[in-house]
Amino acid sequence: MVMTRERNQAEEDSKTFIDEAGLINLPTGKFDLRLLRTFLNQMPFEIDLIDANDKFVYFTDSDTRMHKRFVEQLGKDLIDLHPAQPERIRPTVQKILNSFKDGSANHYEQWFPMGNKTCYINYYALRDADGTYLGCMEFTGDITRIQGFRGIRTPHNSEKTE
Repeated sequence: MVMTRERNQAEEDSKTFIDEAGLINLPTGKFDLRLLRTFLNQMPFEIDLIDANDKFVYFTDSDTRMHKRFVEQLGKDLIDLHPAQPERIRPTVQKILNSFKDGSANHYEQWFPMGNKTCYINYYALRDADGTYLGCMEFTGDITRIQGFRGIRTPHNSEKTE
């Protein structure tokens, strides 16, 4: 059975709430704020969220971030968070945001050397079940260690990883 987008969004909304115990309930699970905060800040990648108005609204906070972020930046226009080489970087950032808003793109991916590391960045459009643009996510991490992986490594044939 094919459901309409409106029904999908209504169903998702009905399964997304904070219950009387303070647990965040989502269609695929539930957890408390402490677990969510810890999970987000301990991921091996960093996440930045930008709302539909291009405002910087959230960042994961860890010592391993490749691009440092500060609480003072929250609420600022994303375009203003790129002061280095503005004539080169800002038009590209604006192009990405515009393509997400007009629906011509949903994802951009890039990687480049950054000192002795390889910086891997993905930009994803965030849309609700109706397809409404809610903003975007920047997902960034150091992929230097994994670039040369070959063969198979599982918990069955290896020790713990530090």
